[in-house]
Amino acid sequence: MERTVGAIRKSESAEVRVSRGIWKGRPVVDVRVWYVPASGGDYVPSRKGLTIDAGKLPELVALLSEAV
Repeated sequence: MERTVGAIRKSESAEVRVSRGIWKGRPVVDVRVWYVPASGGDYVPSRKGLTIDAGKLPELVALLSEAV
């Protein structure tokens, strides 16, 4: 089961969501763009995103910190 940690608004109809979950028995963190379809309704996930093993998250955070 996936649990949303938080979201950052990207535009009027899109946001970036960070969630935690299990994939093939391993803990993962997912960072993905969610959008409202043109037909309306609730947000749906796009293919734009990254799913990474939770154990590699500190390394990713360090690299992102260097990029700022």
